[in-house]
Parts: sequence; structure tokens; C-alpha cells
Amino acid sequence: MTGLSIEAATDHVEVAVLEDGAVRAHVVEDVGHGHTRRLTALVQEALRISDVTPSGLAWVAAGLGPGSFTGVRVGLATARGFAFAGGARLVGASSLASLAHATPARRSLVVPLVGAGRRDVYAGFFRADTRGQIRLVAAPRVVAADALLAVVAEVHALLPGWAIRFVGPGAARERERLEAAYPTSTALEFRHGGLSALDLAAAALKGAGPGGGPGAGLPAEGREADPVYVRSAQAEERVRRAALGATPTVIRHMTLEDVPAVAETEARTFSDAWSESYFRSLIGYPGGWIRVAERGGQLAGYLVSGIQPGTCDLENICVLPAHRRCGVAQALMADLFEACRAQGAHEVLLEVRVSNDAAQALYCGLGFRLAGVRRGYYRAPDEDALLMACRVPAAPAPAASAS
Repeated sequence: MTGLSIEAATDHVEVAVLEDGAVRAHVVEDVGHGHTRRLTALVQEALRISDVTPSGLAWVAAGLGPGSFTGVRVGLATARGFAFAGGARLVGASSLASLAHATPARRSLVVPLVGAGRRDVYAGFFRADTRGQIRLVAAPRVVAADALLAVVAEVHALLPGWAIRFVGPGAARERERLEAAYPTSTALEFRHGGLSALDLAAAALKGAGPGGGPGAGLPAEGREADPVYVRSAQAEERVRRAALGATPTVIRHMTLEDVPAVAETEARTFSDAWSESYFRSLIGYPGGWIRVAERGGQLAGYLVSGIQPGTCDLENICVLPAHRRCGVAQALMADLFEACRAQGAHEVLLEVRVSNDAAQALYCGLGFRLAGVRRGYYRAPDEDALLMACRVPAAPAPAASAS
């Protein structure tokens, strides 16, 4: 089968045409900020060199980011256009996963790095086992370069005794800092020159098949073209902040009347969803702290936990899609922390899928730390669970009254 691979997440753009694994054309250009102006021309050049028309493509692979917002969006739109024109299957993989899956490493924590402006980097976290099989360890993060080593140390503690391999263009930029902390960790010099369309094609075609899927940091079936931005664009943040102040979030106990809507949301959200009968059994359960969030009189989210002296187990938290990025999860967690303080629980423990980027970002923002990993804990799809823990924060100081 013949396919087209478009990696445009950074200013280093690559376009490749491949046929059954053989490279028929490979065009490379540093476009700077010229993605909109140059990308279609580069694709057309690759198709001309390989003597392939859009109708002859069986698949088109798109780089999903993270990287330049413009590059990711233009690359994905271009890939969609050529896939639609030729009736080809659209597939994709993130910049970080493409790097990790191509890295020649064994028994190593593989940390792909891509620049995120002058001071920040996008960092991915994968493990290469003794056979070289790549699995996701934790969700990607965007961090300041001077904070990167602390994050790497936290993740590396989950894999004691394993080597660390930094790869990608971000590793070249931060090489002096990385080598000072972890000698020989950048010695592979893998993809220091930029992201590769060849790596993207291999990762995207692996997709949800054997060795792929979310547990490997690759897209789930049906989500092959979802962009991976890691952080929101400035315009999206302005909309989010406006939404926060527009409609208040009300937290209250879950009742039996709430259960049908909660169970329906659960079934739409999670592949391993809890049943309606199970939710009903939780109402009134001793030690249970089971709450719903409402916005504008509508169900916005829910939380299920068990509180006992000393510890709290956070078992389930969900926010409906229409209410995400509006502070609902933060409100549910603030309510839980308040209950923990009142009932003498000093630590909150939880498990989360390694591929659940949004949940991990929320928990890290609330002060949770990585505490362990359970291999193969989740099913449908198969992936590891991260264990996270957080000391219950002190009660916020009361707001000062105006004089």
C-alpha cells in the first residue's frame, strides 16, 4: 500500500511517500513560520517525485503535535484534505510517540523532547522494555526547561535502575543540562535535527493494532486524527476564563434520582464503565463521599470517593464534555479536600490510566505526585495504571473583607 506522511509540528517539516515500507520520496525543509505558504507545495513535490496521485494513496499520516499550534493545525488540515481527495484512510500519531517508538533503546525510560517556545519543552515519558517494546509511562507535560529534571526524576523513580534516554530536537537544545544530570543520556543523538515523517508513518500505522493503542501512547480507535496540544492556545484560555465566571458550579450529595443520568454519562465516557446498579449501591454507603456538580441546573460532573481516618481513596471523577475546562473538576476536588479535613483524612490516593492526559494534568496541578505503577491494570483497552498521591492541603485562608 502507498501512503503519504506529513510531519509539520515544528518549523522542520518533512513529507514522505512510502510504498509497503519503502521510501519513494522524502522532502525536507525548514519552513520557519511558513507552514501555510509552503506545506501544500512540499506535499505536491513529494507526490511528483514518487509519481503518485492522491487517488493512489491508501493512507495519509498526520503529525498530531505537540509543537507549533500553527504547524499542527496546518499539517492536520492538509492531511485531511489529501486523504479526502483520494479516499485514503487518515491516521496519526503524536510527535512524542513517534520519537519514542523509533528510538533504539532497551530497558530505558525514553523521554522525547520537543521545544515549546524559548523557555519551555514538551516532554513525553515512555518505557522501552528488554525487547524494545514501547509503552507509555505517564502523560506528556509542558514544563520550563529549568524544571524538567525534577519532573524526569519523579517519573524515573517508577523505573528504578533503568537507563534514561533523551531524544528529539528538544534534547539537542537542552543537551548540556541533561548530560550534567544524566551522563550519556543524550548519546544516541536521536532525531536531534528534527521530527521525522518516517517515524510518524511507522507509529501511525501501528495505531491501535498489536503494540499500539493508548497504552503505547498512540491514538485509540476512532481518534486517529485528534490533535495533541498538551497546553491550550491563548484564545482558548480566554474563553475558559470567561466561562468560569459566567455560571457558578454547585456541589451537593448524589441522590438516587441522579443515578440514571450519572450512569448514562459513565457509559458514554469510560470503556470500563460502572453500572447503574453499582452507583445505586453506593448511595448511603458508610464512609462514602459521593457528590455531583451542577451548572445552570444541569448535571456537570460527579465524584465518588471513600474517606476514612488517615486516607481517602478517590475512585471516580468525571466531567461532562459540555462543562469541561470550566472549573468543575477543581470544584469537586476542593469539596473533597474540605471533607477530608473535616473527617481526619490527611492523604488522597487514586489510580488513573497512563493515557488520561487531562486527568493527570488536573491532579498534578492540585499537588498530586507519582507514587507507583500497576502494569496491565486496565482492560478495554489494555494499559497501565498510575498511582498518584497527595497530602490534603490546608484550608484556604478566608477572603479579606473590604473596609
